[in-house]
Amino acid sequence: MKKPVLIVVGILLLAFISIYFVIPQKIKISHVIEIDATDRNVSKFLVNKKPWAKWWLGQHNTADSNLFVYQGAKYKLQESTNSYINLIIEHDDIKLTSQVIYAATGEGMCEVTWLGEMQSSLNPFERIAQYVKITHLSKNIEVILTHFKSFMQTEKNVYGMSIRLSKIKNPIVLASTTHTADYPSPIVVYKLVNELKKQISMQGALALDSPMMNVHVDEKNGYLVMIALPVNKLITPGPNTVINKLVKGANVLEAQVTGGKNTITNAFSQVKHYQKDHGLMSPAMPFELLITNRLAQKDTAKWVTKIYWPIY
Repeated sequence: MKKPVLIVVGILLLAFISIYFVIPQKIKISHVIEIDATDRNVSKFLVNKKPWAKWWLGQHNTADSNLFVYQGAKYKLQESTNSYINLIIEHDDIKLTSQVIYAATGEGMCEVTWLGEMQSSLNPFERIAQYVKITHLSKNIEVILTHFKSFMQTEKNVYGMSIRLSKIKNPIVLASTTHTADYPSPIVVYKLVNELKKQISMQGALALDSPMMNVHVDEKNGYLVMIALPVNKLITPGPNTVINKLVKGANVLEAQVTGGKNTITNAFSQVKHYQKDHGLMSPAMPFELLITNRLAQKDTAKWVTKIYWPIY
């Protein structure tokens, strides 16, 4: 009778001892995911704390900008550097020290690694419970990383707008330039537009699209303004105007935004980032297409503008 009891006790003893070999002293997690995005963009949304609210899968406590929640677990952002951010993950009695690291793996590619560890209990029952809970957290982290990848590979999330490849459809443009001390007002812009329309009409030609505009700071600390209209045929340019011939079918990046000067300036900046992120070259100056008549629409928040950025 004693022998079977001793065997059972021995098996249970071995089972308890095996727990300490199967479940290590430090329970660790590790997840790696590759993202089709530049390290500059990944850094912007990963090691900077503020943008976490834009891509986080769960809830965000606005009262505490460093606190994020997913499936009942709290993710508390800690210190960060240029290449990683530290977190504390808490759920019930689990407190997991965590770190998310990113590194460029190739042109336009990045690898994100999420690490975590916690000292396990000496109590075998608690040790098993901790292992089960951390395994569940590990699966949630995998879901969060997959969501982050999807967010980063959606251009509108990264650049704030959709950017697409387009083609030059109307290669003949009649253009005029002027210098202004301040950023050109709609009155200045549409005065030039009307002069171009008059020249085009007088020569029996047609303006094919909305006005094109390029504005940049010139050497005199003012603004050099170019206004142009695409024309259906070659005409003889009048005073202070010139015919520019674009390459029909040439590639351009195209984006559309709604808003005033600051919105448009930011759009140009983001398209430029897109160009650099994708290793593209620009053979000519970018321009905006004034879809909304800005002279008629006084509310700048309603201005619709298309951004065009020549590339090859």
